[in-house]
Amino acid sequence: MKKGMRSYMKWMKKIASGALALLLAGSLTACGGDTSWAYRSGDDTVTSGMYIGLSINALNTAYSLEGFDNTKTPFQQKLEGEDAVQWLKEKTEELAREYLAVEQKFDEMGLTLAENEVNGVSATVELYWTTLGMGTSYTDAGCGKESFTKIYTNSAKRGRLFQTIYGEGGEKEVPESELKTIFANDYAKGTYFTVALTDKDGNALTGADLIDKKEEAQKLADRIAGGEDIEEVKAEYNGTDKSDDSSVVIQRSNENLTAGGTAIVKGKAGESGMVTDDKYAYVYLVQDPLSGDTFENYRSTVLQNLKGDEFNETVAEWAAAVTLEENAASLRKHSPKHLKSLL
Repeated sequence: MKKGMRSYMKWMKKIASGALALLLAGSLTACGGDTSWAYRSGDDTVTSGMYIGLSINALNTAYSLEGFDNTKTPFQQKLEGEDAVQWLKEKTEELAREYLAVEQKFDEMGLTLAENEVNGVSATVELYWTTLGMGTSYTDAGCGKESFTKIYTNSAKRGRLFQTIYGEGGEKEVPESELKTIFANDYAKGTYFTVALTDKDGNALTGADLIDKKEEAQKLADRIAGGEDIEEVKAEYNGTDKSDDSSVVIQRSNENLTAGGTAIVKGKAGESGMVTDDKYAYVYLVQDPLSGDTFENYRSTVLQNLKGDEFNETVAEWAAAVTLEENAASLRKHSPKHLKSLL
């Protein structure tokens, strides 16, 4: 493994991935001045610990930049044509502004998180902090659970703002009919099960054995085509209890599908059949993606895909308008350059 990727994997093991990868230090005060906070705007504050967390989030973002050289660490190359430390400072300020903007807009709109949202935040924090043992890593690195929770809560508030604006009754509500049309066009739904075309050691069947297995799979498909419930046929074949619904939902743009998945994507609702690849015969039934509660389960995903970029641009506009008070001493002390030692 090359050095840059090796350092990245080392780092990700320490902090976990994605938006949750936030190292959150507690308040610090030095003889040179109060460095317990980095930014303030009105009654809202980005503490020094939160600033460190946001700078690490910015560092993670660097790895996904177009043109990023995975043979090097972020500090060993230009980031979007800029010195790495300068880029990270600017990105961290951008994230801090967005944090403050979301806090202010959330209060301005008189919103509160629902009980299930609050519980969701708590459960996720506990998952990372306790169950996955990340709390020890954070503590050893000088991070604070309270700071982590504040930033993750801000993410939940951001999600609520999105739903308030684009969801039912929102200022820019997207009609349900439009979402359903998009969902039906972009997603396929179906149920399938497999019949192995290999022996118990995983070797491909040949000759009469292969023909027999394919015929067995075809007979199962014929039963479904004749009107039998695929869940009953599937349970009988697998020797398991019948499932109420074992259907899968597949994004039509997915190019990495099994033969069964491809058949579902290409088929029309109500069609059934049997297809094979080198290892399996897939017995399948194509279903209407709008059947059952499938759409409700994917409503938020469809809405996010449709309006997520627009909302991010709106948040960026709010952030640009934030009146920001900077703590120069804290920003110097917690410069992203110190993250070099963590790679």
